Amino acid sequence: MRLLKILSRIGVVLLIVVAVALLVRAVFNFSAGRRLAVAVAGLKAQGVALTAKDLAAVCPDADNAARLWKAAADILVVGKDDKGLLGRAFTDLVASKPLSPADRDAIEGVIARNREALVLMYLMADKPCFLYWDPGTSLAETLIPDAVEMISAARLMGFDARLRADEGDTAGAIDRIRRALGSTSKVAQEGTLITHLLAVAETRMLLRFLEDICRGRTIDDQTVLRLVADLEPGPWRERLARSISGERVFSLERGSAITGGSVRAPAGERPYNRLLYWLLRPVLKEEVRWQLEKLTRWERIARNPYYEQREFLKTDLASTEAFPWYFKLTGFQDGGAYGTFFLKNGQLEATFLAARTGLACRLYKSRRGQYP
Repeated sequence: MRLLKILSRIGVVLLIVVAVALLVRAVFNFSAGRRLAVAVAGLKAQGVALTAKDLAAVCPDADNAARLWKAAADILVVGKDDKGLLGRAFTDLVASKPLSPADRDAIEGVIARNREALVLMYLMADKPCFLYWDPGTSLAETLIPDAVEMISAARLMGFDARLRADEGDTAGAIDRIRRALGSTSKVAQEGTLITHLLAVAETRMLLRFLEDICRGRTIDDQTVLRLVADLEPGPWRERLARSISGERVFSLERGSAITGGSVRAPAGERPYNRLLYWLLRPVLKEEVRWQLEKLTRWERIARNPYYEQREFLKTDLASTEAFPWYFKLTGFQDGGAYGTFFLKNGQLEATFLAARTGLACRLYKSRRGQYP
């Protein structure tokens, strides 16, 4: 009898503890939800993109370079051995080593086999926009271009131009590199961070081909001036800002889906994980709000020169608003990696500026007879 009383008292205490915990959780969930709603409303009032539809630029099919890329990808034939060949040859090019006759013949064969795909990729430069994903779906559900395939295609365009220069057609080679750079710049403006980083990698690669083509060859002044205009780094800051805006959209979509219960969080589908993320819903809402505010700040600073971005990031990451430890309970990650994204864009900008300086020196020599 006494044991039953003890057990009943323990049961009552446990019920009270659970009730209090649920009440506290409900209060926190309500207050976190209100703060998130206020933050979203504030950003919406500023005209900030908050949905995939907001982010998507007006890009009719006839103007969409992604349609050309998809068509090119469907007929692109670059096997495992071809990728190894292109990678090895590019490494030699970076090291200023000449192409071996065997590699040259093999690359010419790959180019000939993919001529139709190359034509489609060069035509991408003429299109005003690139939108691979469907703006009618959330970013979390969108498809992205195959990175390995795109890198191989960029190398193929680079070697297509390089071999043309070796045949004596420097102007034609430069025109092909300019068109290839035009296509990667379209990819960079799509609005997702992964495609932006892919475009940055492709563009830096193509600039190495341009460097190799220009070295020791005569280039007329008008072509030099066109190249200097093409290599203006400013637009790439706006493209980075747009890709960070895409990350904000993705963060809000994913966070809203998880907190709304329509998508399970990273831990999986097990019943106890569902309970865990239900209990952690207030923390998830706080993190979504924190992510929105952080990414909005970073979108603004992305439009500044890299030296300003670097100093801002040092201050921002070290501030009292640094990544709270309890966000790690949800499976989300700190934003420190974003510093690397700014750095990659800064490296591309530095490459542009170095290339423009070299081209300006060539122009000076053409007009004055000597380098400055």
